[in-house]
Amino acid sequence: MFKKILCPVDFSDTSMNAANNAIEFASEIKSEITFIHIIDIQVLQNIGDLSGGGIDDLDLLIDEEKPVLSKLKDECVKRGIKVNTILTRGEPSNMILEAIKEGGHDLIIMGTHGKKGFTRLVLGSMAESVVRKSDIPVLLYHCKKCL
Repeated sequence: MFKKILCPVDFSDTSMNAANNAIEFASEIKSEITFIHIIDIQVLQNIGDLSGGGIDDLDLLIDEEKPVLSKLKDECVKRGIKVNTILTRGEPSNMILEAIKEGGHDLIIMGTHGKKGFTRLVLGSMAESVVRKSDIPVLLYHCKKCL
């Protein structure tokens, strides 16, 4: 039924819990999985404006994010799951919805909430936005130890 799963990750505990559950699910139903991580440039700019700093070298940030995606990919390969990773930038909920259309995904698996604190305040409820706007089913996981 579900052949292609999209799993957005922001590397929070909740997001990684959802990713691990997505790997288990994909393994059981023999699905392909794509992990997507979106660097929200607007949030980074807002944080930089408030702190008086900024992100001068986006490539450095991207280099820091790649190893976590690689670990997820390695775990899938180890289990025989066809896997893709996407590391991009933009407005996260829009990028997730765009990835669905471009990749032909038929299920989204994601965490109920992501990073806490200021980032979460600026982003609002990503999961809620995706659930409201998605044309495909969205399976949400929360992390009890994270609450």
